[in-house]
Amino acid sequence: MRDANICGIYKKGAKSSPANYRPVSLTCICCKLMEHIVLSNLSTHLSKQGILMKNQHGFRSSLSCETQLVEAVHDWASVLDDSGQVDMVLLDFSKAFDKVSHRLLLHKLDHYGVRGKNLLWIKSFLSDRRQRVAVNGSYSDWCEVSSGVPQGSVLGPVLFLVFINDIGDDISSLIRLFADDTVIYRRIYNDQDHQILQDDLNRLHHWSTTWQMSFNVQKCFVLSVTRKTKYKSSFPYTMNNQFLPIANSSKYLGVTISDDLKWSKHINDITSSSRKTLGLLQRNLSSCSRNVKKTAYETLVRPKLEYSTPAWNPYLDKDVNKIESIQRRAARFVNHNYSRFASVSSMIQDLGWDSLESRRTLSSLALFYKIHYGLVHISFPPCVLHKRSTRSSSGHLLQYIPLSSRRDSFRYSFFVRTIPLWNSLSLESVMVEEVHQFKLLVQPQLCSLQTTVGCKRI
Repeated sequence: MRDANICGIYKKGAKSSPANYRPVSLTCICCKLMEHIVLSNLSTHLSKQGILMKNQHGFRSSLSCETQLVEAVHDWASVLDDSGQVDMVLLDFSKAFDKVSHRLLLHKLDHYGVRGKNLLWIKSFLSDRRQRVAVNGSYSDWCEVSSGVPQGSVLGPVLFLVFINDIGDDISSLIRLFADDTVIYRRIYNDQDHQILQDDLNRLHHWSTTWQMSFNVQKCFVLSVTRKTKYKSSFPYTMNNQFLPIANSSKYLGVTISDDLKWSKHINDITSSSRKTLGLLQRNLSSCSRNVKKTAYETLVRPKLEYSTPAWNPYLDKDVNKIESIQRRAARFVNHNYSRFASVSSMIQDLGWDSLESRRTLSSLALFYKIHYGLVHISFPPCVLHKRSTRSSSGHLLQYIPLSSRRDSFRYSFFVRTIPLWNSLSLESVMVEEVHQFKLLVQPQLCSLQTTVGCKRI
């Protein structure tokens, strides 16, 4: 039960370096069943007592990378719309899951009210663990595990959330987490705000030292999001007496964030990755049936283009076309028709594919529906208000007041962009009880909705 084979999952970098693999523990089925029972009780306790921090979206029900990105991008875009500046620091833990001290974790569990037999079982679960690496049927020698929560286990993620839960207790700036992916940011009005953010970084370093964790300073980046050029405010942020590198763009939860909050860099990244994957499919599946090719595109390529689109939906014509070009190329691949005289639009229609732009619109409306009905655990920001209905009002009774904007980064952000779309829907659509039914009713309206909030054709 406490012995595990380790399967190395490649992350990035040189494949010859063991440090570039994620150690996933493969444990027995009986152990996983027992973990599910303990997890059910532990999760109920954490939820009922409201213990986990609000801005932690990792491994939690009704929260995701998408919900975290939507909230964060809205914060940054609203500052940009006000001609302001927000400084963010994207932090990287060194081997976060592997460095969790069992003694300190048990102390925190006791502090949060997990006691008695539950605590004793978790202590036993973490104690006397052994692991070995398994590669192609060959095994390393067994070694003792003295720290860390097992990655790949059922209980491990929630135990990590408990351990890291107090990281933001003394922080003045806004901190957001998805498991160990951490970003801290603050709007900059003057030099005092720079210093407050620096003080918060010092507190985070102190927290990591106290709880025997550490940040990889070389992989932490400072990003100043602003449209200012002449009056941009800068500050030499440090952590552990080391200067943090400054970047023009950086990835956060799989989305490339640029210092001007435009999405061309991210779109270049995902279309480049999609082209490579599609090229691999073309080389290896050329002789396969149409259905196999279609399934391969829908499962391996299209998700790359649609990951968390409510947060970064493009608004420039060139970016929209760049994404659509991948689907046009995929349609030729699936139909094995590369003639320049053939109509790609007809191929796409025959395959039953909506445009990726329409699919992004539907995805945004579906997330708005979930927030409206409390199906995800995030709320509308204070600026999003219900419209008071009058006898002369047109449309349904669940409309929201449209938000004004001055800059494109805010004008095409999730809430500002989606409210007019939501207001244009029929009452029948917004009153249905299930997301699946909502999507079925909205899908036929997508063509007309595209004209409500179109792209900036540049």
